[in-house]
Order: sequence, then structure tokens, then C-alpha cells
Amino acid sequence: MTQTSRSAVTLAPGRLELRTVETPSPSPGRAVVRVEAVGLCGSDYHIFDGTHPYAVFPQVQGHEMAGVVAALPADSGGPLAVGDRVVVNPLRGCGHCFPCRRGRPNCCVAVTVMGVQVPGGLADHVAVPLDQLVPAGDLPARVAVLSEPVAIGLHAVGRGGVGPGDDVVVLGAGPIGLAAVLAAADRGARVLAADRIAARLDLARRAGAARVVDTGAEDLAAAVAGFTRGAGAAVVIEATGVPALLRLAVDVVAHSGTVVAVGISTAEVALTVSDLSRKELNLLGSRNSAGEFPAAVDLVTRRAGVVADWVTHEFGLTEVAAAIRFAVANPHEAEKVVISCLLE
Repeated sequence: MTQTSRSAVTLAPGRLELRTVETPSPSPGRAVVRVEAVGLCGSDYHIFDGTHPYAVFPQVQGHEMAGVVAALPADSGGPLAVGDRVVVNPLRGCGHCFPCRRGRPNCCVAVTVMGVQVPGGLADHVAVPLDQLVPAGDLPARVAVLSEPVAIGLHAVGRGGVGPGDDVVVLGAGPIGLAAVLAAADRGARVLAADRIAARLDLARRAGAARVVDTGAEDLAAAVAGFTRGAGAAVVIEATGVPALLRLAVDVVAHSGTVVAVGISTAEVALTVSDLSRKELNLLGSRNSAGEFPAAVDLVTRRAGVVADWVTHEFGLTEVAAAIRFAVANPHEAEKVVISCLLE
């Protein structure tokens, strides 16, 4: 008898339907995961409203996912067993292009991300290549899903070369900014976090920020100058995609320092060319993650109590459209919205 599962399918911008589909079966190199939780992020919001540049319809969204192994293929031969909790690395490179050959599939020219280019986790079950599954141990699923944004934060911090004692500024304390704060502080850096939302700044302080700045009430450049004793930040991580903040990052970074742009935007930013040479800056992009998932799971496990507080709202699989609309309409309340596939 054919087994069936539920799948939340975004048919077109603003249109989502819960469908009954055939439950996937394991196949060579691919396991079946019973999805327990899926974190929503800005990419999901933009796919849903049709503004994401890579959106493909119809699509099963969801790239931050955790669950348990439901079935393994006969050729699995690895450490995973049925019943193990896992998180999913949603990204896959082609393996052949220039960045893939350099070990950087995160910026593969033909990258596929589950929930964006190929079906994702907003379903009861999903088939996943074995090499994209990372054991999550005893982490609760609602916390384990944060491993994906934490991996992105780890990658950004790694791109910046953050080390012990560095003065680091993180612009934006959404989930990626919080992940960068957590990762930088874990490396022994002194971190200043800036945002306009007080609740986010409270979370940043708990994640390890030594100083937080409400950019709606305090001059950020002056705060950075005071924090760094006038030297400027060794590393600035721009996690908002706001052009004015990338411009400011160049202003407040130290001579010989590094600016890492992890925020996403299609807007242009005006920079003075002489600033780059005068300060001899490193101006770097950061995209997704590249091999950081095991370290992310470890960091989330060690700081589970802190990371758990990033989840502010949970909805069931029948409520995905309502969850997205709520998050978009209430940015001051919704830090991380999680879909629990076990809720009705």
C-alpha cells in the first residue's frame, strides 16, 4: 500500500497549498528524513512574495531543517542509523566548476539549495543525499534547525579571520547577525552588535556581545570609536544588506581591517575608491557555508540555552502561509519562526 505524507507547496507568489503526496523511499545514496522542524528565514519570505531572484515555482520551501532518519538505502554503510536526529546541509555544488574545485561549493556557479532551486523541508518526509546529513545528537529539533544560520555565521567569521582579542562589529542582530556574534565571541573576540530592535540586542548580549548599540538612539560611528579606543574594528560583519551600513562598515573598520558582507540586497552602494587603498582594506563577500555544519552543530549544542531563545514563534505545517505573513508583518516580535511538522 502506498504511503502518503503532507507537503506545503508554494504554487506562485502568495499562493501556498498543503498537498498529500507519496512518501519518498530511500534510493542509492539518499536517505529519507522524517522532518520535525523547519526554520523560516528572509529567503523564504522573498520566495513566498515572488521577489527572490532564484525562486522557482511550484516549490516546497524550507532550507533550515531537522528531523530523524526514517529510512536508509542499502548502500548507506555509514554511521547513521534509523531514528538518529539529523540536520540537513541544504546546499550542493556541481563539483566541477572553479569554486567547487577550490573547495568552495557554497559559491558554485550552478549551486542548488533545497527549498530554493529544488524541493525543501516543508513536508512530513524528504529524501536527502547521505552526505548532506549531519548528526545532531540529542538537540531538540526546534533548536537543531538553528545549525544552518549558525553555519552561515561561522563562515562569515571565518572569512573575516576573526581571532582572540579582535574587536569585531556585527551590523544587524537578526538570526545571521546573532550567529556571527555567537561565533566571533566563541573565538575569543570582543564583539559590538548593532540593531534598531531592542529585543534583538538583548539576544545579542546573551550570545556574547560585550557592547550593544541601538542605532535608532545612538551614533554608531562614535560607539565603535569608543569601543575600539579609536583604532576602528579589526573586522566588521555587515549582516543586513542595507547599503548605508556597508558604507558605514568601510568607515568604522580599522586600517588594514576586514569588512565581510553577508547581508543580501540588489541595491547599489557608493564607496570612495581611495578608502580601500588608504586603509588597505579587505572587502569580502560571504555566502552560505562551506564545511561548517559539524562545527555549527557543536556550537549550537554547547550554547543550546542561548540559541533556543532565538526561536520566538512556532507554527504547524498547516499554517506555513500564516507564519510567513506574521513574520513579515511583525519584525519586532518575530526573531526566528519555526514550523513544527509535529504540530497539527
